[in-house]
Amino acid sequence: MIDEVAAGDGPEHTLVALGYAGWDAGQLEAEMLANSWLTVPATTEIVFDMPFEQRWMSAANTLGIDISQISTDAGHA
Repeated sequence: MIDEVAAGDGPEHTLVALGYAGWDAGQLEAEMLANSWLTVPATTEIVFDMPFEQRWMSAANTLGIDISQISTDAGHA
C-alpha cells in the first residue's frame, strides 16, 4: 500500500500515523468496556479536512462534549 501511495496509485485520501502504545493482553478491551476512552465514529471531514490541532475538539463535539469544559485535574471527591 505504501508503494502504491508513493507512486500516486493509492486511495484518494491517506493518513499515516506512527507511534507506540503498550497494553497487556486484554487491557485495551477492559479499558473500552470500563468507558475509559472517549470514542466517536470517524468522519472523513475530521480525519482529512480539519487541521490536526482541531480534530480532537471537533470529534468530542460530535458527542455534544465541549472539551474546554473538561478539567485537566484528576482526584477523588
